[in-house]
Formats: sequence, structure tokens, C-alpha cells
Amino acid sequence: MMSSLPRSTVKMLLNILAACIATNIQAGAQTMFIPGQTYFGANNYIEYTAGNVPIIITAPHGGDMSPSEIPTRNCPQCVTTADAATQELVRTMGGSFQRIFGCSPHIIINRLHRRKLDANREIVEAAQGNPQAERAWNEFHLFIDSAKQAVIRSFGRGLYLDMHGHGHSIQRLELGYLLRDNELNLPDDTLNTVRYVGFSSIRSLVGTNTQGMRHAQLLRGDGALGTLLGQRGYPSVPSKQDPFPRIGDDYFDGGYNTARHSSYRGGTIDGLQIECNFVGVRDSPAAIRRFADSLAVAVQEFLRLHYAFPLPNACLATSVVENYTNTSSVDKELTIFPQPSANEIHLRIPPEWETGFVVSVFDMLGNVVVHRVQEFSNFSQDYILATDALPSGVYAVRLQQRFRQAGAQYIGSKTLRAMMIIAH
Repeated sequence: MMSSLPRSTVKMLLNILAACIATNIQAGAQTMFIPGQTYFGANNYIEYTAGNVPIIITAPHGGDMSPSEIPTRNCPQCVTTADAATQELVRTMGGSFQRIFGCSPHIIINRLHRRKLDANREIVEAAQGNPQAERAWNEFHLFIDSAKQAVIRSFGRGLYLDMHGHGHSIQRLELGYLLRDNELNLPDDTLNTVRYVGFSSIRSLVGTNTQGMRHAQLLRGDGALGTLLGQRGYPSVPSKQDPFPRIGDDYFDGGYNTARHSSYRGGTIDGLQIECNFVGVRDSPAAIRRFADSLAVAVQEFLRLHYAFPLPNACLATSVVENYTNTSSVDKELTIFPQPSANEIHLRIPPEWETGFVVSVFDMLGNVVVHRVQEFSNFSQDYILATDALPSGVYAVRLQQRFRQAGAQYIGSKTLRAMMIIAH
């Protein structure tokens, strides 16, 4: 019974209850979040940018706000060092997805310094009994829950990325699937058993991935996220290139957020913790931008391989709310197929474009890699574009309609944009 508990425990439980009630009241006032718009919790401590694709990204340790109303956390096991530049990193990641794919992931940021709140711990250690910190903690996780509900409602399943920064000597990404370093050292056949799949933060994906890959393959095979990142110049463990941490290596295997919000506890949202090294990833705005772009493309490929979610198609297929004003760079009037393509791509041109158009293709850095001017004598609705000379990757396609004017001059009357994926 409550009366038999110590007073300090009763006070703590009442504070938690009050924080939960206050947070739920506030969250209930906004029952549907609009993709691309940003929302804040009390005192702007927690920030949520709603998305329209099955990707959720969080930054629990990147905050820099240190309000005096929240005392510094003080406990034997408390870690109070912030993860440098991870707040900036996840915002840049959101920009990368929008710029490259025309899609917005869900992004949740704890803006409080880790001295005040650790959003990757259970509430007692995280907030140290402070009501304001407890409210922020509840808001952080309720925003994630809202994002998960939106993803499940629109897509049925999705991917959660909890972004961190490490200071270990080996400059590589550490991907945490809730499997310890000695467990990743086990043979594939052992990792594929029910026991170790049950420990994993991608346990749902093991039974549902479209290629029928087994657990070990998803962790460190050809299509593993770490392998895809390594192919883009970002060494990662586990991956095909670096299957497991060696004895004595520092390695973070995932924490509270990964366990709470991934399919480890059931459901269809798979997840992992990504611990980012500093050099070449977080050490400058240019490095952050390059890494964010590369991670966006790697995640897109991971979703395409295992979830059958090419991001441009996902953007076109659904949005979280009907009143979303789409600022995407993807237009429904332009159809590109097949996706992905190897040697040629078909562009289905609107029938009213028989007067001609200009097609331009851009790589992920914005460089023009194809530029064609097409004038029709006999109109064919499908325009075939050779792609055999282009490297595998994701590209933006821009079509500009043209009309003949006096003096044989042309002007663009309409522009359509879409994305295409090339995989040789």
C-alpha cells in the first residue's frame, strides 16, 4: 500500500504522476502532428519535428540548455558529459533527407544539457526527482511514442535511430543492437538462434525482411547498415568489413532508448543506437553535412533492401495528415520506373508536354551529371534515359517543359521533380 512506503518514495511517485498527467494533457491537445512542422514541450526543453516517412531519429545527449530551476544531476552512476554536436547532426540529417529525397524523418531532440537530464536513462536516474526534468523526460518519450504511432499508422513498420557521440580511440561508428561485444563475437549460426534474436533491437526485421536474411546477415552481411556505411567511407562495427569489436575494444551496444523504442520489446519499429566518432563525422559543419548525406543514402538503401520502402515512393504514397502542405521536391505527375534501375530508366512524360522538355539529373552533392534537351517530332509518352554510365546511388531528376516562342526562343513553363535510384 502507498502508506507503507517511505515519504521520499511517495513524493517521487507523486511527482512522476503529476508530470505524466501534465504531459498527457499537453500532448492530448495536439492529436495529430503536421509533417515538417516543429513542436516544443514545456519551456522548449524538448523539440519534435514531425515527419512523413518511416524513420525516427533522436538526440538525447546533445542539448546545451542549463536552467537554474533544474539542479545538476548527482549520483554515483550519473554521466553528465554531453555528446558534442549530436543536436546539430540530427538537424542536418533531417535536412539531408528533405534535400535528397524530399521526405522528412521524425526528429526528437532533448535540448537540456546532460547535467540536467539524461533522456537515455530510466526516469529516476535521468531526472533525479526534479519535477521539471521529469516532465521533460516524459515529453521526450511521448513525442517518440507519437512518432511511432504515426509511422505504424502510415507504413505498418519503421526504423528508429538513437544518435550519440563517443570519444573512443578507434575512429569508427559503433552500431548498438543491444548485443554485447562478446555476443557479436559469436558464430553466425549462434546469433541466428531464437535466444540471440530475442536479445536484438531488430528482432521484428529478422522475421519480416523482404530478402529473407537471417539475424547475423542483417547485423554484418552485405545488406547490413554498417556495411552500407562502410562502403560510403564510414567504418562501422558490426559490418561485413568489421564484424565485431575485438577483445579490449571500447564499444557501446545500445541503451535505454534502444531497448524501449525498438522491436526488442515487441512491435514493428526496429531500432539501433549509432555512436558516432568525432574525427570526420562531428568535427566540423562540413563533416557533419557529408556524414548526414551519406547516412541518409545508406538508410534509404537499407529500407529499400529490407522493408521495400524506397523513400521517394514512400513520400508520394502517404502523408501523416491530410492538411500537410507538401514542400517536397517530388511531384506525382512525373513517374520514373523501374526503381531501382541498372542501365536505363523510363520517364513517363505528361501528354501535354509534346512540345518538348529539358531533363537534368543531379547527384547527391548537387552536381549536374546529365543534361538533355528533347524536342518531339513524334511524341512518345515514355522517355528512356541511359543510366549505365552513372554510379549506383540516389539522384534527383528535374524536367522543365518548353514552349516555342517568337524568334525560335524557348521558355520553361512548368517544372517537375522526382528521385531515381540506380543499383548496378
